[in-house]
Amino acid sequence: MIGGVTGSEAVDSREAQPEASVATASDIGPRRVNEDRALAVISESDGSWVIAVADGLGGHTRGDEAAQAAVEGLPHRIASADEMAVTFGEANERVLALTGPETWQKNLPMFMFPMSTLCVAAWTPEGGLLIGWMGDTLPFIATAQADGFSGFLCGRPHRVPGGSIEICLGMPPADAEPGPVEVEIIGESGDGTRPDAVILASDGAWEPFVYEHGVEWFSDDSAGGGIGAACGTGAPTAEEVADNILAGAVGLGLDDNATVAVALWR
Repeated sequence: MIGGVTGSEAVDSREAQPEASVATASDIGPRRVNEDRALAVISESDGSWVIAVADGLGGHTRGDEAAQAAVEGLPHRIASADEMAVTFGEANERVLALTGPETWQKNLPMFMFPMSTLCVAAWTPEGGLLIGWMGDTLPFIATAQADGFSGFLCGRPHRVPGGSIEICLGMPPADAEPGPVEVEIIGESGDGTRPDAVILASDGAWEPFVYEHGVEWFSDDSAGGGIGAACGTGAPTAEEVADNILAGAVGLGLDDNATVAVALWR
C-alpha cells in the first residue's frame, strides 16, 4: 500500500455532501524494478482532488525515471479541459528532458528513449470531473449499488495491432521541438451526476482480469464481475477499493508491475 488520505468535499454548508477519499496501491510483480508511479492528493478546503498513474514503457530504457518525471510535477488542482491538456504537455516536456534535443537528433533506436504512459483524473467544484489518458494506463468509472459496485472502462487502450503503444509521453518529436501531445479527455459537468468512484489502473493491474475473463470485462459487469466486482462489496474508502483491485490482480497472477489509484465518494 502506497497511501490513502481523506477529506471533506463539502462546498455548500446548506447541503450535506458525501466524503471523498483518494488512495494508491502498487505491487512490483515479477519485475526487478517497479516502473509504475502514482499520485493521490485531496484538498481539505473544498474536496478537490487529483489522482494519477504513470507506467514506464516496457522495453525502454529508464522507464522508472520516465514515470517519475510524468507524475512529479503534476498540479494538485485541474479545473478545465484546457488545464488538463497543459498538464499532459508539461509532463511530456519533463519526460523529453531526460534525453534532450541533442539525443533526439541522433536517430537512436526507439527503445533507448525513456517513455511513459499516463492517466490523470481530477475533480473540482467548478470544473467537475475530468479524465485524461494516453497509452495503456486506463480510467474506469464505478457506481455504488446495494450489493457492491458496477463499473466500466471509460477510456480505451492505445495499442496498434501487434501490441505496441502508439501514444505515450517522451516520443522524440520529428522536428526536434516539443509541442502539443495527443491526449484524450473526457469530462462531466460539475452540476451533473458524478460516479461514486474513479479508478486508474496501469496495464499490469487490469490485464490479469482481461486474461481471465476476456475483453468483455472492460465494459460488462456480468463478465466475471467486471471492475465493479473487483472494487469489493461495500468498500468504504478509496484505500480499500485500491487494495481490493490490486489483490484481485495479484491473485490472478501478475506479469508486470501493477498500480491502482482511486478516488471515492461515500
